[in-house]
Amino acid sequence: MSVSRREFLKTCAVMSSVPMVGLAPGVAAAQAPKKGGTLRVGFYIEAATMDPHLSGSKVDRQVYHNIYEPLVTLDTKLGIRPGLAESWSQPDPRTLVFKLRRGVRFHDGTDFTAEAAKFNFDRMKTEPKSVRKGEVASIDSVDVVDSHTIKINLKRPDAALLATLTDRAGMMISPKVVQERGAELQRNAKGAGTGPFEFVEWVKDAHLVIKRNEGYWNRQGGPYLDRVRYRPILDDTVKLQSLQSGEIDVMDYVQPRDVAAVKADKNVVVLDVPSLAAFAYQLNHQKPPFNNKALRQAVAYSLDLEQIVKGVWLNVGVPANGPIPPTSWAYDKSIPYIKRDLAKAKARLAEGGKPGGFEFTMTTANIPINVQEAEVIQAQLREAGITTKIKLVDAATQLSDGNSRNFEMISYQWSGRPDPDGNIYQFFRTTPGTSLNWSGISNPKLDELLDKTREVSNQAERKKLYSELIRLLQDELPMVYTVHPVEPKAFSPRVQGYEPIPDGMMRFKDVWLK
Repeated sequence: MSVSRREFLKTCAVMSSVPMVGLAPGVAAAQAPKKGGTLRVGFYIEAATMDPHLSGSKVDRQVYHNIYEPLVTLDTKLGIRPGLAESWSQPDPRTLVFKLRRGVRFHDGTDFTAEAAKFNFDRMKTEPKSVRKGEVASIDSVDVVDSHTIKINLKRPDAALLATLTDRAGMMISPKVVQERGAELQRNAKGAGTGPFEFVEWVKDAHLVIKRNEGYWNRQGGPYLDRVRYRPILDDTVKLQSLQSGEIDVMDYVQPRDVAAVKADKNVVVLDVPSLAAFAYQLNHQKPPFNNKALRQAVAYSLDLEQIVKGVWLNVGVPANGPIPPTSWAYDKSIPYIKRDLAKAKARLAEGGKPGGFEFTMTTANIPINVQEAEVIQAQLREAGITTKIKLVDAATQLSDGNSRNFEMISYQWSGRPDPDGNIYQFFRTTPGTSLNWSGISNPKLDELLDKTREVSNQAERKKLYSELIRLLQDELPMVYTVHPVEPKAFSPRVQGYEPIPDGMMRFKDVWLK
């Protein structure tokens, strides 16, 4: 499967017209959804935590969007729609008022109220291990106006905040569960959410199960499924065989090498979801060798992104010029990705005081395609005289090493956010405490631009600022970007009613089994 940049953008444009899985035009009306059954989902890795405020894993989000709910949600065109908030208003650039939905209860039976919403925002800002701090950094305080109204007071205007609240930063957790369960919430989310499904159990390396919420507030449509059973299947070949043999019903991601074969299989339904994702490597600015800008640039000029996208990703995606994907309104196609130039690489080595090259360790997740990419990068760097050791880790270790900056260069696969701010701000802004700025970059010009992108509401002006940011990031290189992927998902023909949203998250509220 070859996806050119033009084809990638074309695919994005037609996403809203893609029929729901299993519902070909004219068939939907003839088959009414029915309740019952267990949907079996195969994941490529184990989940990391069931606490949305502490989560940095994409797999976690796949579960969250079924058991937790955000204040606002996304539609298939990435438009923002009511969620737990039935409406909102912005009386001035520094104030956001949410009218919360009445009659909503957490799975533990407690009411969702303004006090509960305030509790969640306060926890995201103050919990020492919170990974959401960067996403809610613009929030100064949250006031309870009445039982179902909150007022968010901003330190500064934040044009991206509403889009940010469609995901983990907007997800509401039961205050009672947080207070009573503490750290145990990370493994046991019983009672914690308000969503169409409730957490049942998580057996490490075996399965994670959720069940239908019989008291779900939204009476339109589902949930129809009795249960959803998530299973980590690390071997991609085994996972694909499990789908084809009927052992599982859904694959969250089809590896590029399998796309062509799977699309030829009439017993499988494949859906290409244009991604908001950006895959990259973070470089640690705070210790050698990558506290040396010239050596960071030497690495970037040594990489052949076209070869990586073609040879590793089999063109299921496009080379990345930075953190903003072609699916975004802020993408600037006039900015080229960094091209391989060994002469420039060697010049930067000399400038950085390492004319004979240097050695460093690259940390990456122990997943076949990540290992393959690491080996290709290792070979490309070798041609420039740079020696790379590859350190393979599991997902939990990767997250821990990143947060503690226990790395020199580390892979990072970001699933993307509907507003470009979600792909940029928390990675590069100088902020105290826990954030996704693993590189440790602290650049006043970068900070100024990042703040401006939030303060300006005009989209055309924001796009100009983001273009300036991309050029600065290509020079400073806190991250070396490789690919913006397409996300092929595969289903059993039994699966009905799945509606794809370009954030790649699988929401199963209205899914049923034929």
